[in-house]
Amino acid sequence: HGVIIVATGAEEYHPKEFQYGQDSRVITQKELEERITLYPDRLKGLKNVIMIQCVGSRNDDRPYCSRICCSEAIKNALKLKSMNPEMNVYVLYRDIRTYGFKEDFYEKAREAGVLFIRYEPEREPRLETEGDGLRVVVHEPILHDDLLLHTDLLVLSPGIVSAPENERLSKMLKVPLNEDGFFLEAHMKLRPVDFATEGIFLAGLAHSPKAIEESISQANAAVARALTYLSKKELETIGIISEVDEKKCNGCGLCESVCPYKAIEIITKRTIVGEKQVAQVNKALCKGCGACAASCRSGSIDLKGFTNAEVVAQITELAMG
Repeated sequence: HGVIIVATGAEEYHPKEFQYGQDSRVITQKELEERITLYPDRLKGLKNVIMIQCVGSRNDDRPYCSRICCSEAIKNALKLKSMNPEMNVYVLYRDIRTYGFKEDFYEKAREAGVLFIRYEPEREPRLETEGDGLRVVVHEPILHDDLLLHTDLLVLSPGIVSAPENERLSKMLKVPLNEDGFFLEAHMKLRPVDFATEGIFLAGLAHSPKAIEESISQANAAVARALTYLSKKELETIGIISEVDEKKCNGCGLCESVCPYKAIEIITKRTIVGEKQVAQVNKALCKGCGACAASCRSGSIDLKGFTNAEVVAQITELAMG
């Protein structure tokens, strides 16, 4: 094959908070959207609906924002208000982040009567059961007091988490992950859909949480970059790459561990005196950074054009000149 595009997507965080999975009246935004589409009549009779943002995200385990939660919550809140204008819809939030033109959703929701109540991370809302009803206690930082809200339906906005197979795929393709388990591009601005490894590109939620519009744009960019490879019969690489003197190499593996591009591996070779462990350089992956040459204890690795003899000759010429 010529190229690889990593577009494995991501997953919705499965909430463990607020009795999700234990009480049928506690659902996620995705489940609410399904009910709005498939069973709208079941929702028209509700009097109170509470939505809680940032469930399972923007915390110590997952400190990042999932980008789509606020927009989806407000969109669903507007749907509920259009079905029943008398319904009380509360959105408990930390920060409203309706990216781009989706800020219009927020303004429309305020005009439609959706109530937004901010809570602080150290004082998260509490769910309490009272007889057959649900109620949520939230501390309002402006009033400096707790609010008690009764609800018929509690809707959680869970974050986006990376796919569990990302780590295995990262090791197989020799491409990096960030601390949150998402794939890491070569450069945020200069190579936003490329990996440092040539011929491998990424798009969508595999890279980070984003909206569908952003995923489509990134997919188009990944395809465009992939075609620059597929349109050529041969792949041109840089001439400055590492080469191994197998006679000197003792196969210690230090070069393999320090190579940032995973271009070196230790292989077993047959010699006259028997089998021997030696380093082998993948010329297509090597970027000529020189980390292996600098770390090699046996002095068996050199960069083409920058061997010890050539570097000494250059220094001597400069000194003599």
